[in-house]
Amino acid sequence: MKNYFLGIDIGSVAVSIAVIDEKNRIIHSSYNFHKGKIVEILMRSLGEIDINHLKAIGYTTSCPSILTQGSPVDSRIAYITAAKYFHPEVQSLLIIGAEKFGMATFEKNGEYRNYKSNTSCAAGTGNFLDQQAERLNLQDIQEFSRIAWENNGAIPKIASRCAVFAKTDLIHAQQEGYSLGEICDGLSYGLAKNITDTVFQNNAFSNIVAAGGVALNKAVIGHISQLIEQPIIVDQFANVYGAIGAAMICKEEGGTNDLKLNGIEDLVITGKGEKQYYYPPLRLTLSDYPDFESH
Repeated sequence: MKNYFLGIDIGSVAVSIAVIDEKNRIIHSSYNFHKGKIVEILMRSLGEIDINHLKAIGYTTSCPSILTQGSPVDSRIAYITAAKYFHPEVQSLLIIGAEKFGMATFEKNGEYRNYKSNTSCAAGTGNFLDQQAERLNLQDIQEFSRIAWENNGAIPKIASRCAVFAKTDLIHAQQEGYSLGEICDGLSYGLAKNITDTVFQNNAFSNIVAAGGVALNKAVIGHISQLIEQPIIVDQFANVYGAIGAAMICKEEGGTNDLKLNGIEDLVITGKGEKQYYYPPLRLTLSDYPDFESH
């Protein structure tokens, strides 16, 4: 009987899953935007795999508490595990997500060195581009990325650290006659500049691998590569590194032999839990304010 291992990674905008076999071969992977409907999208993604062959399940610590079985795996370690498997020579791992980005660096012998990331503010991250794509009436971020990548013209300067300032710059760029492709490319450049200013300063980097959803945005990666004057490696699984790493780690840790799944309903909590509070809810009992009877 074949033994498969499932990895699940849920971020602020997308659900990714990966199934690997005992030799770390990718049997299945998927990446879907959830738009807040996490349980629905996760159930749909899990419906594409055969759970009867699963020996173990690993999920990243970024996942919400909706899974009944499986082993938690640190999100950063999951990304690093996948990156080292696909690219053993990696010395710098750039992780760009919807609300966070950071750079993990390694010594020449492969040992972990440090990690540098953006602040807790999500401005200037992948979610920033999602907002601008919607503001430009584009169908989705994939269309935004394609239009930006195909641009060959000049690009306007657009503030990428603040969505409010970016809105003003977008209006000015449109009034100055910049095309949609030039504007999208300008936004991508702004994000790339923000990333390089944050994690690439005062250090020499080599063998750089990019991961996360934004890694598939060729315009952003292209601008980063030009700014740092270094090539950046991006493979087809870059956006599902978290899920793949989680699956690999749970496999290496021996797996879970007591999985009891009759269906995906046994794995995902579908009902809404009721919160328990220490204090009772506030009630208006000492007055009748506001009283609108006169209206």
